[in-house]
Amino acid sequence: MLIIKKVIFFSLLFYHGIGLSQEISGVILDGKTNIPLEGASVYFDNTTFGTNTNADGEFILEFHKNIKTPLVISYLGYKTKILNKFSTVEKSKIFIFESVNTLNEVVLTSENNWSRELKLSEFRKHYLGESKNSNSCEILNEEEIVLNYNKKDKLLTAKAKAPILIRNSNLQYLISSELQHFEVSYSFVSRNKKRLHVNYVFYSGSKFFKSLQVSPSTDLLNYRNEAYFGSTLHFMRALADNKLKKEKYRFFLEDQPINDNVYIKVSPVEGNNSVQVRLEQKLNISYDHRKQSSIECKEKEFYIDSFGNYYPPGRVKLGGDLGNQRIGDALPLDYVVQPAKAIK
Repeated sequence: MLIIKKVIFFSLLFYHGIGLSQEISGVILDGKTNIPLEGASVYFDNTTFGTNTNADGEFILEFHKNIKTPLVISYLGYKTKILNKFSTVEKSKIFIFESVNTLNEVVLTSENNWSRELKLSEFRKHYLGESKNSNSCEILNEEEIVLNYNKKDKLLTAKAKAPILIRNSNLQYLISSELQHFEVSYSFVSRNKKRLHVNYVFYSGSKFFKSLQVSPSTDLLNYRNEAYFGSTLHFMRALADNKLKKEKYRFFLEDQPINDNVYIKVSPVEGNNSVQVRLEQKLNISYDHRKQSSIECKEKEFYIDSFGNYYPPGRVKLGGDLGNQRIGDALPLDYVVQPAKAIK
């Protein structure tokens, strides 16, 4: 069974918190020279909330207090900095340091007998996905991706020297992805490499979404809405908002239909716009009688913020259609369903 782990990492009623915003400001400096860094990316992970520093290394960024993803500072040639705490009152000084890039692609050996073409093909398949949206994606800087295959362990790994830039033509997003780690474990690899059976996929890192259409067309709204309904984001928002049935989700214990309120307990977190979800056993999920998935929680509870982001991600294991979703079908956490013509 394919196991997906993601760092990764909804009605307007539940989404009301998006309007509660402040600003954060700061300056990005070289950690050794104190020189301001122009053009550094500053963004909240997995959202469209981001900006770049000016000639003085300064930035101002809208901050929605309900968002729970960290602030990411990225600059080419420097170590990416992740901030979980920051001030909305004072201007912050943030120091980042140059990285010594030691990433190298291993030359073909007995431990690494896959061509780069094959490794890239597998990377695209398991990172971008195989859906129609995934197939519309193009990685604009594949040369930055370092890939290795370990024949003994049947393990494909990948890292990147710089943020991976992905253009999603269907959903019209340019995604900047900081790939921290990627691996595919294979249970079987045939001699001619035509048959590759996957054991599990794991990847982690931060992402920033930029819409390629300032005013989305009706067709684009339909494409994005279609990607949203039945997605992990849609499911988590419906779960947090206690609207699973209304949003066309049904639950099963093995193959027997159940009342989700009996097996899933959702309660608000005091002083926080998040909810706690308690789930004590694996459940199967049906969405709109079309998509089949499963969910289980390793430590019986996890949390969902008001954007639909679930955390900590390592506690939740999704299988089936939800588990098979990849970057190609991903939407930013701040995505809001907008009226459009009926989806055909």
